[in-house]
Amino acid sequence: MTLDLSDVPSELRGPVAAALEAAGVGDGHLAVELVDAERIRELNREHRGRDAPTDVLSFPLDGPGPVSGPRELGDVAICPEHCDDVGEAAVHGVLHLCGYDHETDEGEMLELQDAVMERLEAPTRAGFVGLAGRPNVGKSTLVNALVGSHVAIVSTRPQTTRRAIRGVVTDRAAGRQLVLTDLPGVQRPRDVLTTRMQQRVKRELADSDVALVVINGEEGVGPGDRFIVRTLLEAGTSLPVLCAVNKADRLGPNELVPVLAQAAELEGVDEVFPISARTGEGLEPLLERLGELVPAGPFMYPPEDSSDQSSELLLAELIREQVLNRTRQEVPHSVEVAVGEVSRREDGLVTVAAEIWAETESQKGILIGRGGAKIGEIGAAARRSLERELGARVHLDLTVRVRRHWRRDEDLLDRLGIE
Repeated sequence: MTLDLSDVPSELRGPVAAALEAAGVGDGHLAVELVDAERIRELNREHRGRDAPTDVLSFPLDGPGPVSGPRELGDVAICPEHCDDVGEAAVHGVLHLCGYDHETDEGEMLELQDAVMERLEAPTRAGFVGLAGRPNVGKSTLVNALVGSHVAIVSTRPQTTRRAIRGVVTDRAAGRQLVLTDLPGVQRPRDVLTTRMQQRVKRELADSDVALVVINGEEGVGPGDRFIVRTLLEAGTSLPVLCAVNKADRLGPNELVPVLAQAAELEGVDEVFPISARTGEGLEPLLERLGELVPAGPFMYPPEDSSDQSSELLLAELIREQVLNRTRQEVPHSVEVAVGEVSRREDGLVTVAAEIWAETESQKGILIGRGGAKIGEIGAAARRSLERELGARVHLDLTVRVRRHWRRDEDLLDRLGIE
């Protein structure tokens, strides 16, 4: 289900979305127009037989029953000259579209309207949360679980994440927005690529409002985890530091409690949360606490956004995810994916042209496979992933190229957005 608020003035999308949420309406299109006194008077004469201006008028279209095609909720006209609060007028008009009528419902609509306005007037909180952890502890899985969509690729291969991927978690009812930065796993730099990745970790943590250290509960607290927390302390940051002990669902109480105690003893860690990014266990208390720690302020991204990635980068990452999951150990970190042209035909078919880069001819051979079997397997899985993301049929045109030493090419890394 989706809401289409494209025909609502940007400054009124918050109140409109809040009113629809309060009314339990999760899909459909509506339009809100700001009009002058003469136009609202004309609409009143035409539709209500009253020769006078008013603050807001609603014109419902599709009712609550089934419809063919997208649901049209209706139109709302608001006259700012006759409103004390344009946002409240928008809420009032939208509730009328949703079937409420304050003249006949014994106060139900006005009570709901007051509740919506009280929620909107409450201060909002928004901030950046930097996720740090050793490679392969489940940071990307956690970001996807918290966001509720696939914004960071997941693989059993360590060091899957190369860029700082931001996932956006907005809870309108709670008035909070968390911008989760899934950072590359902390490791010793080996080349220009990994050096840039570690520099990005430090920059993003410096710009964060809260640091979230993720630990693999099955492995316990190790030297790498201590190094990460020590790095935060040595950076002189005054950030609150939370620790999420992931994969708690795989541990019995006698195994989990010692790991939680080890995490709590880490110098610089303020609070510890047992979680499972896979099952969702423990995520709500973690979200609540993060929401309390970020500063008061307006939302930084539109509430409907789930990531700051470009569509081309997201598609490239989804393809790379399938490469990582289907190739041997010597290939993954030598591979990059670049998406070229993306086009949509009139019949809805989306064509995606992409290149998979390897550093050697032998790696190219592994990626192609005997008789093209491996690239065919990668392409089929990637196409399914792209179709889920785009909600359309996809024709994927994959090419494997050798680009020697691409991980050392500063200009190329700049173009790939690996800063």
